[in-house]
Amino acid sequence: MQNSEYFEALFKLSKKVTPYLSGQLAADTGEGLHIYRNNSDAIQQLYSQLSLSSAEAGKAYWLTRTWDLLCWQPIYIAFIAVYQLKAIPDIKNVSQSIQSGFISGFTFHTSDLIFGSNEALISSIGLQLSVLFESYREEVSQWTRIRPGFTKHLIADGLLNCIIKLQAQAPALSNAYFLTQAKLWLAAFELPDKHLSGLQIDLTTNKLKLIRTSCCLVYKCEGRNLCADCPRHPSNKR
Repeated sequence: MQNSEYFEALFKLSKKVTPYLSGQLAADTGEGLHIYRNNSDAIQQLYSQLSLSSAEAGKAYWLTRTWDLLCWQPIYIAFIAVYQLKAIPDIKNVSQSIQSGFISGFTFHTSDLIFGSNEALISSIGLQLSVLFESYREEVSQWTRIRPGFTKHLIADGLLNCIIKLQAQAPALSNAYFLTQAKLWLAAFELPDKHLSGLQIDLTTNKLKLIRTSCCLVYKCEGRNLCADCPRHPSNKR
C-alpha cells in the first residue's frame, strides 16, 4: 500500500465509525489544535461553550467533557491504524478542529508512516499520544486544576471502550486475545494493569463488557441518564 492509499483508507474507515471523524491530508494552515501551538485559549473557549450549553451540569462535567473531546479522535484513529491498516501515521502532530462545543475533524500534515508488529505499533502510538495528551493537560492547567490521575482514568476508559468496539468487529476472536490487547494498550500509556478489572465477562453474551472506572457525569445534564457502562449504574455495583 502506498502512503497516499493508506490515508485514503484511513479517512474512509474513520468516516465509517462516525461522520464526525472526518480526516484530510493537507498543509498546516495554522488552524485548530496542534501540539506546537498555544492551545490553552482555544480549549478554554471550548470549556466555556460547554458551561453555557449545559450550565446545570457543573464544573466537573464541563472539565470531563472537555477532556474526552480532546482525546476521542486520536484514540479512535490509533485503533483504526493499528488493527485495520497495520501502520501508524504521525499522530502526535495531528491537527484537530474545534467546532461550537465539540471537536470534530482532523488533519495530518505529512504522509509519514511507521510499520511494525502489532506490539511495536501500539507501543509507538501510545508514546506519541501520551506526549500529545500531556501537552493538552498542561495547557488546561493554565486556567484550571486538572490532575494527572483524573486524565489517566479517562484515557484508560477510552482505550478499553475501543477494545469493546474492536471485539464487536471481530467476534470470532477470544476474550483472552482482547484482554491481551488491552494490556498492551495500557502498558503503552504507562497505565497500571488494575484498569483491566473494568473488562468483565457478560454472562448473557459471553463477551467482554466494560464497567468504567470514571464517570462522565452526563447524568447531571438535563434529560440525561447514567451510561450503561457507568460505575454509578445500579447494574454495575459490586
